[in-house]
Amino acid sequence: MNLNRLSWFFVMLFTVTVFFSCNETKKEEEKTQTVKVIPMEDFFKNPEKSDFKISPDGKYYSYLAPYEGIMNIFVQEVGKDSVIQITKQTDRNLKKYQWANSGRLIFLKDTGGDENYRLYGVNIDGSNMKCLTEYENVRTNIIDNLDDIETEIIVGLNKRDSRLFDPYRLNIETGELTLLAENTGTITEWYTDHAGKVRIAVSTDGVNTSILYRPDEKTDFKKITETNFKDEIRPLFFTFDNKNIYALSNLTDDKLKAVILDVETGKELETVFKTDEADVKGL
Repeated sequence: MNLNRLSWFFVMLFTVTVFFSCNETKKEEEKTQTVKVIPMEDFFKNPEKSDFKISPDGKYYSYLAPYEGIMNIFVQEVGKDSVIQITKQTDRNLKKYQWANSGRLIFLKDTGGDENYRLYGVNIDGSNMKCLTEYENVRTNIIDNLDDIETEIIVGLNKRDSRLFDPYRLNIETGELTLLAENTGTITEWYTDHAGKVRIAVSTDGVNTSILYRPDEKTDFKKITETNFKDEIRPLFFTFDNKNIYALSNLTDDKLKAVILDVETGKELETVFKTDEADVKGL
């Protein structure tokens, strides 16, 4: 009798287990059937609109949007519905653009993926489109937009030597180009003051990094600091009187802090901000 009851117990246990197992399987199947499969191309397709920017005077905003499948620049006046298409590129997406001033935009574009980017300027109504750095096998990068100078920007070009980028002053209306300094072979960064003069450079040999300074664009650069891989001094921008520079430094602390650096001696004049918890990343 006990054996019979035990047999019935196991039969019932097996039946209940199978029931719940089948029920869970059915739920999983129903759940799988309701999941939407996202096509792979959706992960890589262009957005409807992206990279919004406000004009310096606040009257317009720009963005990138597809035209014949290629991302181009569009402009709208704030509060208006009408849209102005600025560019009509059909070969490659425009990836980097910005406002040069309230009436003109600039953008970088290469040819067929050769990465020899050229700088173009165009008015906000789409007129006066001009290639400003039309040189064979030369790459352009933007060093400083010069917010306070409407007709000029500072660009880097490997025009003089394909291995090195020199800083140039570029008129975005005419394309007039002025060489501001020659890269000695180790300079990786250039910094301008608030008047648009290139007065700081960063040089590195792969181990040691130096900050170079000059009082004006007619004077040679001189080294004011040198650090190895253990320490760091990173220029940020000039103080607003153009006499010294804000920088990040860990020379006198175990964390990076924001300081004012004497451009003549390379010494820290003042700590602007620090925290014991982490490095300061910007200012």
